[in-house]
Amino acid sequence: MQPASVLAALVAGFVAGTAAPALAQCAFDQSVPNANDVLGESEPAVTIDFTDEFELHEVKVIGADNAEWATDWTRPAVQVRQTAFRVTQPLPPGKYMVIWNGYLRRHYHADGGSIPFTVAAAGEAPTPHPAAAPQEGGVHRVGPGSPYRVLLGGGAPQPAR
Repeated sequence: MQPASVLAALVAGFVAGTAAPALAQCAFDQSVPNANDVLGESEPAVTIDFTDEFELHEVKVIGADNAEWATDWTRPAVQVRQTAFRVTQPLPPGKYMVIWNGYLRRHYHADGGSIPFTVAAAGEAPTPHPAAAPQEGGVHRVGPGSPYRVLLGGGAPQPAR
């Protein structure tokens, strides 16, 4: 084998092995509660805003034990830019996650994400809403176990201040 062809094969293998996967655009814009918020209310109202018209297939609230909690969310018949719902029974203090998924027709791909939050025990101070008290360095929009971390900004470096 020629040295030039060996070098070309090595370079091609290195590029193929280290190339970053193509990332689709994400429909998530913002939510209430925001990621990692600590809430004082045990039956929170949840709002999720999307950047584009979005065909929303599923929204659910799960606890740390993976138990699903009932909500008043119903699947919309049309594409939406926002969804809002409430948990229909009191959540005990603990960690929870709103999980959503659907299809972004404009970009021809499925999309979804998760929004972790905590319900505080009685007497604990909830986190101030980000609009009232912005956190230093910003807030990741997803939890550490989410398959959508990079799409939702969880894998991006924080900007220098």
